[in-house]
Amino acid sequence: MALLSDSWKLDMFAFLVGALTLAYFYVKYAYSYWERKGFKTLPSYSYLLGHFKSLFSMEVSFGDWCKNIYNSTKEPFIGIYGILRPMLLVRDPELVRSILVKDFANFADRGVHSNEDYDPLSGNLFSITGQKWKNMRSKLTPTFTSGKLKGMISTLNECGFKLQKHLDKLAAKREMLDVREVSACHSTNVIASVAFGIEINCLENPNNEFRVNGRKALDQSFMNVIRGLISFVQPKLMSILRLKSVNSDVERFIMSVVKDNMEYREKNNVSRKDFFQLLLQLRNNGTVQLDDKWETVIKADEKQKSLSVNEMAAQAFIFFVAGFETSSTTLSFCLYEIVKNPEIQNRVIEEIDRVLEAHNGQFTYESISDMKYLESCIDETLRKYPPLTILNRTCLSDYKIPNTNKIIEKGTEMFIPIFGLQRDEKYYEEPNKFDPDRFNEENSVGKNQSNRPYYPFGDGPRNCIGMRLGKMQTKVGLVMMLQKYKFELEDRLKSDRELEFDSKSFLLNPIGGISFHVKRR
Repeated sequence: MALLSDSWKLDMFAFLVGALTLAYFYVKYAYSYWERKGFKTLPSYSYLLGHFKSLFSMEVSFGDWCKNIYNSTKEPFIGIYGILRPMLLVRDPELVRSILVKDFANFADRGVHSNEDYDPLSGNLFSITGQKWKNMRSKLTPTFTSGKLKGMISTLNECGFKLQKHLDKLAAKREMLDVREVSACHSTNVIASVAFGIEINCLENPNNEFRVNGRKALDQSFMNVIRGLISFVQPKLMSILRLKSVNSDVERFIMSVVKDNMEYREKNNVSRKDFFQLLLQLRNNGTVQLDDKWETVIKADEKQKSLSVNEMAAQAFIFFVAGFETSSTTLSFCLYEIVKNPEIQNRVIEEIDRVLEAHNGQFTYESISDMKYLESCIDETLRKYPPLTILNRTCLSDYKIPNTNKIIEKGTEMFIPIFGLQRDEKYYEEPNKFDPDRFNEENSVGKNQSNRPYYPFGDGPRNCIGMRLGKMQTKVGLVMMLQKYKFELEDRLKSDRELEFDSKSFLLNPIGGISFHVKRR
């Protein structure tokens, strides 16, 4: 029976026209937010996908998009749009520092997807918010002290010796080294051992379940790209669509490994010097013990435990994914730049030989730490190829931008394009040049970070908690590779052209990969 006319067809048509009209005006209203608030905004956006259309259509890589949108304006800050969501693009290093450090309390959350009710692994330190994040951060901070890192150095070395054996085989057979794959396998070995206490060798068995699930978590599949973009651009859609932060197979794998490992160690009173042992300490003791204490007192009553199994799994997951991917990417790009510049390669090799000789050939925490030029190479790599090309923060209460009359409203997302900032010639002379001496003791950008932006690990209280371990892991890998071997770029890469990045990858992934000729020194 018709409601508005004598024909239900006319009623349906009228309803459809009305719904479309309301939707049109809602979209127009949403995409006029910045103009209504008196902010400048970038033009040319899509009514469906805002300024992110070229990313969703995979026309450009995330890194190139980040650099393009950064270079499209000279404004210190300017409005952009996600999916029906206002975001503020921040280009001014001083304002960035205010957001990340000075006024951190007003921008403490990342604003990415986290819903532990149906997506337990999203309850990790990177994603959670508010007091829950603050509590978890304070619990986990003692797991990355110098004493704990020293305890883990033998594990890093054992994985490094596996890497050397693999390079021996490649050199003997004169086979090409696919540095991206080898770095990923090596880093997976490290993370499996350090994070879970499980000894594997993905270099010899690339189909190991850790490597398989690492690929699934970060491969360039359509769903992974969509997950990553929606989580940043419009995280509410993740919960509405019941999208998980990771493939269900990966979730099952992580949950299984965590439960099995926990039950084995608690049942057999096993103690190892690794991250998982520290999670067990947090679960049973409520705190991490002093640097030389790794044992765990087991409490049988589940109500006495301060971390749930899901919380342990979530932290182990982010440590696994972030640990192997960021370290392997940094190792790959760093070795590429070192090999591309023979004088830098010779200087690194000379330092490795000199420092190891001074430490009787021992790979210790102290000897690795003494390789200052190699560390400068890693720092310069992180400037030129930051693992995450953007930082984001959510405004938690209305905020007046210093020295302006502009108010950022509560709930607005801050979008900081560090890939653009760290390649801006305004802050770095010849920004595409690989120059490790930017980070020597005399020139270190850390002395005046507000004027020369450098944020590969973020900044302030919400910076990367595993920064020191990640850099140490990368450093040990490079030392193991350059101690006994020299490398030469494949012919395809012997040019002054910059690497081009795959548009299907959320992370910086060079088209065609990176391959070397390898030979013993």
